[in-house]
Amino acid sequence: MSSAAERRAKQTVRNLIYSLLVTLSLTVVIVLLVPRDDSNRIQPVDYVGIAQTVQASVEPKLVAPALEPDWWVNAARIEKDLGVETWYVGYITPDDQYIGLTQAFESNPSWLANKLQGNWLDVTVEIEGRTWEIWPTLLPSIPKGTKEYAMVHSFGEQAVVIYGTASEENFLKLATQISIDLNEAK
Repeated sequence: MSSAAERRAKQTVRNLIYSLLVTLSLTVVIVLLVPRDDSNRIQPVDYVGIAQTVQASVEPKLVAPALEPDWWVNAARIEKDLGVETWYVGYITPDDQYIGLTQAFESNPSWLANKLQGNWLDVTVEIEGRTWEIWPTLLPSIPKGTKEYAMVHSFGEQAVVIYGTASEENFLKLATQISIDLNEAK
């Protein structure tokens, strides 16, 4: 190979290296300069206001306990779940964990069994004079699923099921507030 051909071959490798460096530099500049919105895309909802509006069309008292200001709600609505009318509120705890609250107005055993599918009855606890059943999951998942832990309180034809990924301490806070609200509504 002649010296000119050798030089051209080396120049091609140098040009490739230079173009890779320029491409990487431009990529770094673009990543650093382009603004990114890291804010939460899910906006909090006024579940107390929604509950007051919905309460006009629903006979049973809706469960909508107020908690500390660092808790927030991402959804609140009336739903039909397997033919059972329910009230749903999605709580987000201070450590960004989820607790869903579902209040069934005319609960039945098949609705409750479907809601708690994959969980097992562990123990019952007394909170503010009300009996709550604790239902941990049979099959923990990684990452945590939406029903890693559940608590159930049945009264009359109604049932309140709280479930999610939060700590037991946060579940107890919510169950306590629900029990207090139900006791005041008597």
